[in-house]
Amino acid sequence: MDQGAVDELYEAFAVLAGSDPDHCSYPKGYMKRQAVFACNTCVQSGMDPAGVCLACANTCHDGHDICELYTKRNFRCDCGNEKFHGFKCKLHTDKEGQNVKNSYNHNYFGRYCSCDRPYPDEDDRVNEEMIQCIVCEDWFHEKHLQAPAVDCEALMEMICGRCMTRAPFLWTYAAHFAVSPVNKESLCKEQTNANVMPDEKGKCLRTSGHDMPSASLCSQLEEATSGAAGRMSSPDSVTAQQLSKVTKCVLNELKAKDAASPRAGAVFWPYFWRAKLCTCTDCKRMYVKMGVPFLLDESDTLLAHEEKAKAETLTSEELLLSCITSLNHVQQLEIIHQYNDLKHELHEFLQQSANQRKVKMRIASMSVTEKNK
Repeated sequence: MDQGAVDELYEAFAVLAGSDPDHCSYPKGYMKRQAVFACNTCVQSGMDPAGVCLACANTCHDGHDICELYTKRNFRCDCGNEKFHGFKCKLHTDKEGQNVKNSYNHNYFGRYCSCDRPYPDEDDRVNEEMIQCIVCEDWFHEKHLQAPAVDCEALMEMICGRCMTRAPFLWTYAAHFAVSPVNKESLCKEQTNANVMPDEKGKCLRTSGHDMPSASLCSQLEEATSGAAGRMSSPDSVTAQQLSKVTKCVLNELKAKDAASPRAGAVFWPYFWRAKLCTCTDCKRMYVKMGVPFLLDESDTLLAHEEKAKAETLTSEELLLSCITSLNHVQQLEIIHQYNDLKHELHEFLQQSANQRKVKMRIASMSVTEKNK
């Protein structure tokens, strides 16, 4: 298998992380993130949108016109419910009429972006790759973002202009942390240099990943746990006034020094930006009210999803090796042969899915390979 095929297979594994190919995901409820598919054979234009899980796409809708929707958050499989007008799920028949907490958009009918066009688009000679908004999870052409895409290794996520308007507090964070042609170099450098977090003694430790508080917060913690003369104080001696410094609203502090910046178009964010969000009680309530509480969830990012896929893949291979060591030589050969057959069949399925799917896109500048360089 050439490297291109390996990369394509790895990408497919990343998308399918946490998705069971044999059992309907409905009993698991609204899953934090899973691969979702739309069946254009069963649910056509003019009907209520619906999505199905990987197992149902494989089994219940085998041979149908399936559209891959990449991954969706907080989604529960619709296969066989009342949206399918009599079509029954073969894997799990006991389902409610509708999944009221599911969110849908025009992607479920094969349309994307503010231009509401299909992908690939027969009328578009360019068919440029599309970029997914992490809030509404719609996909957009770069030319329709009202903002140029920024090529930066630290770049991870994009929020479209419509979602920025719906959650206007994000503009304040954008003025300080978002990537733009002006501040790209400094933000990429900040991503490269590890942020700091306090250890149990109040000192600062280097860290990486999406659990990084800002350096200013670390300084506040050090102040709260240090004596007036620089001596370390015990936790019991920390005053309420000192601790209040840690719980100040980051958003209000940023507003006080908010620089004037354009408030239109999509915004591109570097990897560390979610760790900058305020976690005070008022802000958490605001996130819920505006429908974006997931921004504080470290496992919500696509990188976390792909890392999970990589970890599960390694775990499966290690489990296979540990099992076959207890078998005799003939049994080992038989197991290995069956395992290779399974991998071959899976690769054929993924290749077929890649050829049939209506959407083939990647989030701009985001891949585990680039992240690990």
